Amino acid sequence: MPELSDILAPHLKENPLPGGEAFFSVSWEGLEALAARRGAGLKAAMLECLEQGIWPERLRANRGELSAQDQARLLNSSAAVMGCGGLGGLTCLLLARLGVGELLMVDGDRFEESNLNRQMLATPETLGRPKAQVAVEAAARLNPACDARGEVAWIGPDNLPALVAGRGVVVDCLDNLAARYDLEDACRAAGVPLVHGALAGMEGMLMVIPPQGPGLRELHGPTPPPKEQGAEVLMGTPTPTPAAVASLQVAEAMKLLLGRSALGPGRLLHLDLGEPSLEILTLG
Repeated sequence: MPELSDILAPHLKENPLPGGEAFFSVSWEGLEALAARRGAGLKAAMLECLEQGIWPERLRANRGELSAQDQARLLNSSAAVMGCGGLGGLTCLLLARLGVGELLMVDGDRFEESNLNRQMLATPETLGRPKAQVAVEAAARLNPACDARGEVAWIGPDNLPALVAGRGVVVDCLDNLAARYDLEDACRAAGVPLVHGALAGMEGMLMVIPPQGPGLRELHGPTPPPKEQGAEVLMGTPTPTPAAVASLQVAEAMKLLLGRSALGPGRLLHLDLGEPSLEILTLG
């Protein structure tokens, strides 16, 4: 088998660090060459490089906060994003850029003109197209090593068990509490942590819901209100809020996939961009 250094030599970049040290990164062309020589996929090529402390150039800026072992763990991880609109569209893009190795994106809706103010995947060209399909295409363009798959479907008790099974984390980017309750129930049954995010005007909130512990019913009560009575409908969803909350959701999802301490059970992160303020509340 050809030595890794022989294959990668024309494609390596030395990156100096303070104190005279350095680390190496490899270009996308180098990863493609390695995958071809090994008869393997791009993800396998990335993992082989990371095992030797060589960073894929397109993930190099993750280094520092993440170790090579952390990045490899993300490449071997699986996440599902439920809803590919305001919160979910950006969440899908960020998880792909982060280097998560397997992404499932689920949404039964199609883009419409009113989405253009806040949904990152909504463009004049994507209007009328299924949100989940557009999300898959965008994630695959950003990170061809990612196994990106989509389901153009509305979620419910019948299909959720198969959608969440085996995931390292599920990210709730839905827009109504009835579907969120169904999603929470499915994640609890599957033993999968859920990162919940919600919007209301310039405010947003985030909660990590483990398989055991307080969840949405402790926050909203046993019966969800109709979608048309939800805060998102009444207060709107201006442009900045989904981006802020999606970033926080991805940060928590990353920590869960890496086994790091995330926002604890029964704790609610409340964001008010109008103040601005950020506070953590504890459910009583």
